[in-house]
Amino acid sequence: MAVGATRKKVLRKFKLRGYILQTDALEEILSFLTQFEDAEDEAINVLLDEINKESLNSSVLDRDSVHRVISLLHEAESAVEASPSSSNRSHFRIVDSFIIPKFCYDPIKKTFYERTGKLPIHGEASSKAALYRDRFELLLQRLSRDPHFAKPAFDSEFNRSDSCEISPIQSLIGQTGRRWIMGVISQLEDGHFYLEDMTAAVPVNLSNAISLTSSMLFDKPSS
Repeated sequence: MAVGATRKKVLRKFKLRGYILQTDALEEILSFLTQFEDAEDEAINVLLDEINKESLNSSVLDRDSVHRVISLLHEAESAVEASPSSSNRSHFRIVDSFIIPKFCYDPIKKTFYERTGKLPIHGEASSKAALYRDRFELLLQRLSRDPHFAKPAFDSEFNRSDSCEISPIQSLIGQTGRRWIMGVISQLEDGHFYLEDMTAAVPVNLSNAISLTSSMLFDKPSS
């Protein structure tokens, strides 16, 4: 690319980031870009990202500020070429799972909150049930945010006939017509399957169901 076009490109990109280049700083950058004729845009973006990390007293960049950042980039490139394996290992970081905050979902307030207290290494008797309950509530709130499964609003493009609002299983008592429910298929009794959510359970007939995998069941369409 011509020097004039490269000069305009550098000035424009730095101006978009809020920087003003002095003449000697611009010449320093143009000299740096001669090493990356086939990747000028990438080189400029990397240089800008590194300049953003610097503690600058002014948005006007002089030659010393730019030269310092370019020198750091050259040193980093030399370190990678000298020891590429050690550079790859630096991208991995071991994090203690017990210091990662755990968030729980409140179905009443419909918000997430951070769980307080120390997490035990070994689960309690109720931990397994709590695991499935939390997973179910997370899936339910995510599904309920979808416009097709949410309660239609007055100004919504979906009307009630198009909406598939999820209803609790307990609300099916005394209701007629079609309802959309979400639940977990469980075997509460030997040979009898139920669809249950956090409110109730209803027996289901799976005699005509097709099992695609060991954990997925789909109803066979009637002919």
